[in-house]
Amino acid sequence: MTYSQTKAIAAFTLLFMLMAIVSLIAIKKLQYSASTALAARTASVLVSTINQARTSYSQNAVAKLRSHPDISIESQYHQKQYAVPNPATFAIELGEAISAPEQGLILHTFSNYPFTSRITSGGPQDDFQKLALAKLNSQSPVFERVEMIGDKNVLRHAEAIFMEESCVDCHNYHPASPKKDWKVGDLRGAVDISIPLSGDDEDITKTVQYAYVIFIAFSMLGFISMLITLRRAGNLSNELEVKVQQRTSALNQLARTDALTLIANRRHFEEYGKQIIDGDNRTNRPIALLIYDLDHFKSVNDTYGHDAGDECLRAVASAVNNALRDNNDFHARIGGEEFAIILPDVTKSELETITTRILNNVRNVSIACNPSLQVACSIGATLIDTNNSVTLKEVMHIADKALYQAKQNGRNQACIVSEK
Repeated sequence: MTYSQTKAIAAFTLLFMLMAIVSLIAIKKLQYSASTALAARTASVLVSTINQARTSYSQNAVAKLRSHPDISIESQYHQKQYAVPNPATFAIELGEAISAPEQGLILHTFSNYPFTSRITSGGPQDDFQKLALAKLNSQSPVFERVEMIGDKNVLRHAEAIFMEESCVDCHNYHPASPKKDWKVGDLRGAVDISIPLSGDDEDITKTVQYAYVIFIAFSMLGFISMLITLRRAGNLSNELEVKVQQRTSALNQLARTDALTLIANRRHFEEYGKQIIDGDNRTNRPIALLIYDLDHFKSVNDTYGHDAGDECLRAVASAVNNALRDNNDFHARIGGEEFAIILPDVTKSELETITTRILNNVRNVSIACNPSLQVACSIGATLIDTNNSVTLKEVMHIADKALYQAKQNGRNQACIVSEK
């Protein structure tokens, strides 16, 4: 072997080792970036889900219980027999229930102004939370960085909680509140979510091992091995992005679907309604809004039990779906036994036909476990004139009045009014 050949082999070996090192670093960084991106999106969806749960709890549960003479709503509800948690405590305990510290998943709500009952645990617990409260504002509602918690590498994701109109009076007049001059839009606190960075994901690990088998098996091909590895790394990036998108899409769909009836929930209804009624997607064709609920549904739960009530709601949602025209008709559950329907591009005669079909389908609902159970509903509907500019809130108010009129007229019927 000549000196030149030895030199060429040495150079080739050095080049291959350099490529192996560079590729190892690139793949590790790719793993890290993909894991961080997935953790950030997961944290964002968790915050959105908790906030939606808190809002829904406040609007659909607390708002109804405030007028009850025997039930109180407070943070220290565990100590009273007839007490339920306030929305903030509900959200805090929901975060604690979701947390899995042994896996590195931790959710913590904190503020510069914790209530007396949370003076120890409710304030910022470390430098990250202190820095987050200093940096978060309406222009920058998210603060993130990667840290080590114990032996786990995690993404710390802090997202701002701003004071809402429904919370101002409670915080300003509550005797245990440390701050009495809150205004809508003030930074109330933040949610800190620690998401473990799963750089050791099995799929990623197998792909990395496969890449190194390619390096070893084709070590004498040098540059070809490098091109194969880079191409594989590109494919890996696409695969990871698809997985991130699929997981994010599944979480978003879960957050917009009613768990019992599997139709749209109130959040999805409000998003779609604002978009099609008072948004840029408003068409020049008539739109109808229907609100219906089940007649005497409380007696169903009292007589047959909540399991039968749940089965009844599922059956009614399915029956109403069968009465609608196609996928363009939007059906959502917006309360306990209250539902809403948006019918785009509909005439008055079509609206009357559809409401009649809904009433008949609901009357014909049969519950397998309770064949004697009879179901009926009342409907309030309004047809939106294309020449008028109205909001979803205004149209819902009109439909609600129509629903009330249908019930006043004897229930088990529809009342259709014109939008004014």
